[in-house]
Amino acid sequence: MAVTPLKTSVLHKGIIMKKKLWLMGICIIILSLIFIGNIYKQITGDGNGKSDDYIYREETMLTVEEAEGLLKYLGIGQGELKFEKGEEYLTFLQGKKGLDLLANKYKFDVEAVKSKLSFDFSTVPENKIMLIEEFMNLYEGVIKALPENEKVVELKELYVLGINESEQEERLPLLITDQGVFSYLTLYGDKKVAKDFKSYVDSKLEVFIKGSEILYIKGVLNETTTLHNVFITNGSDSTVSVFLNGIERDFETKYKLSQNIEEVVADIVIQDKRIIKVSLKPDTIGGKVLVANEKYIEIEGYGKVNLDNYYRIYKVYGDLSMEVTNGILVGYKATDFVVADGKIVAALIKEPITAENIRVLIKTDNFKSLFHEKVQFTSDKPFTITAGDTTKSYKAGEKITIKPTNKLLKKGRLRIESSSENAKFQVLSVARSDNTPAYRGVLEIALEDEGLTLINELSIEEYLYAVIPSEMPTYYGLEPLKVQAICARSYAYNQLLANSYSRYGAHVDDSVSYQVYNNIPENEDSILAVKDTFGKVMRYENQVITAYYFSTSYGHTASIKEVWGGSGDINYLIGKLQTVYSVNHQDSFKTSDDETMPVSNNTSQEVDLSTDKAFRNFLKNDKIKTYDSEFAWYRWSVTIAKEDLKKSIDKSLASRYQANPALIQTLTGGSVDSKPQYESKPVNTIGNIVDIKVGKREKSGILSELILIGSDCTIKVQTEYNIRTLLAPLFDDVVRQDESTASGLSMLPSAYFVMDKKKGSIVFQGGGYGHGVGMSQNGVKAMADSGKSYEEILKHYYTGVEISIIY
Repeated sequence: MAVTPLKTSVLHKGIIMKKKLWLMGICIIILSLIFIGNIYKQITGDGNGKSDDYIYREETMLTVEEAEGLLKYLGIGQGELKFEKGEEYLTFLQGKKGLDLLANKYKFDVEAVKSKLSFDFSTVPENKIMLIEEFMNLYEGVIKALPENEKVVELKELYVLGINESEQEERLPLLITDQGVFSYLTLYGDKKVAKDFKSYVDSKLEVFIKGSEILYIKGVLNETTTLHNVFITNGSDSTVSVFLNGIERDFETKYKLSQNIEEVVADIVIQDKRIIKVSLKPDTIGGKVLVANEKYIEIEGYGKVNLDNYYRIYKVYGDLSMEVTNGILVGYKATDFVVADGKIVAALIKEPITAENIRVLIKTDNFKSLFHEKVQFTSDKPFTITAGDTTKSYKAGEKITIKPTNKLLKKGRLRIESSSENAKFQVLSVARSDNTPAYRGVLEIALEDEGLTLINELSIEEYLYAVIPSEMPTYYGLEPLKVQAICARSYAYNQLLANSYSRYGAHVDDSVSYQVYNNIPENEDSILAVKDTFGKVMRYENQVITAYYFSTSYGHTASIKEVWGGSGDINYLIGKLQTVYSVNHQDSFKTSDDETMPVSNNTSQEVDLSTDKAFRNFLKNDKIKTYDSEFAWYRWSVTIAKEDLKKSIDKSLASRYQANPALIQTLTGGSVDSKPQYESKPVNTIGNIVDIKVGKREKSGILSELILIGSDCTIKVQTEYNIRTLLAPLFDDVVRQDESTASGLSMLPSAYFVMDKKKGSIVFQGGGYGHGVGMSQNGVKAMADSGKSYEEILKHYYTGVEISIIY
């Protein structure tokens, strides 16, 4: 039967109504799910209105940037956690990955660390954001799990004595504490802490530190504090004035003092910001300091006296101040030592040093080691050996051999001296430049774990007698030798005060690490040069300068920053042209395809040799005459096969990295020519040589960065010393400009060079010999030969200096 039109219309409307109801039901379900999802997010702490998949928190969350900043102190480089693009906060998943990376790096028990955490990785959602305190709980667990020798970050308790407000608004104040002065890195951006710094004064903080930087303040400890070995300037009634770490503080005492006190070392106990106990330490000893290290000080007449854990050094003459831990100068008697319970608790430097004597560590044959298997010696005059309270006398010419097993060494170091003013001691067990060295002054022999040390103590003036011929040929003439004497005296004075070898009882050694001493013996010319300049040094702004010098300039000296880096130049060590033209004479060289640079006798004229084009043009222009032009090392060249370069690099790469890892970095991202990313990581080979490129050439022309591209990796090498060492011509002759050759060099003559690449080899063409900072010794000879006085020469090389007497 046919369906009428009316019935068809009703049926169609019913179907439409059912579809609408079905769609409305789906919409209601979707809206309900969204509503439930929003409620769930609110319950789990999404107070940021975020719409992604992370579980956010109401408290202070740790950002990715902050986490990377903290992890780098534990050796995890930027990018190792591989965060997703746009990821802002650290999740528990990333925290766990960071823990695994650290465990793999340091080989500690991950489960042991996890068991002591305030949260459980297995139950926390991986996409939940970590709070700062949760991450620092993890951080602390890792630090405690690290081996002692690898704990670069420490958890310490510091008592805050005061703050040092920075004059720069963007910098936070420094915290002056009982354990030193600390800067505070707000890695997690908590500005409230910065504003509340003053509230930390007279509080004990528990902090994470690296060196002198506070990474994180864990909390404030409400407990009694002992400040050890402070210097009390005065105390009376209920007030005690205390000096420590550059700040003087007045403390109120809980009880009235039983006596007035002043200028004494003491322990003070503080409770609720008031002193409740004072323990005075009035006993002192004194004498010539023979050794000063981190464990003990050896004092003539007392032997070795151990240092207290809270040992301090105070300078008590002039303005009261504190010195660093190696501030006790060996060889002098300017210090009183405060003792308590058999230990030195403080050193009181009571007068300025008049540096007249120097103590030199004598190295073994070829300057290989500080430690001798035996020391054999004699003297041209009668002499004595003293050990403790035992003294033995010997005749002139008598040979003595001291080995580590010698019974006298059980009484302490041996002192060998003669009553004759001009006596010299020949050390028969040491070879120097085809002769047996003879030493003025006094010899000392001490037993160390590694062997015997041999020290020569003598006056600075007598020391210079044997430095000058070892550093400059004496046939250069008296005027150049006077120049060398003043440079060497200035250098020695600063090295003496630096006290670098105090742990062995010396100031310097006799090798190129300081100044070569007695490799070639003193002679009449060197003695006369020293006597004619007695006590003279160079000063800049009233400070004795460190007078760097080198063999031969290539025509331009270098600024100190260009060679050794650092944050700024030293004004008296500024690189300059070394041209010798008369006032009216000038030449020129091309600095680029369209620019020509005139060169005159105005050595203060600035030229920019930082491009390969400009440097090459200067290097190849034989019309430009400089003070060093006539010397053999002024220009040189060497061709090195790539396989020999590989051998040189492989020989020294690991040791140069270990010496300063920051100066040798491996390419880890991008490419050499496009957004390169370098990281400092252990490396001992780059494989076969693929290419070598200039990374950076400085204004003086010296190379300060070189890119070595190998089949295994690419590295960036920084500083002229590393560049010269890695590219050493170990197997090839270096040809000098007079066509003479030098073979077996352990480093390139200088880092002033260009490279021409050939199939299977590279030609290095360069100029000069040495680092290029300060004074050219061959330039000195040329200037003296032209009639310049030693004062004129010194003021040419060291800008703005004055010459004065140190004694």
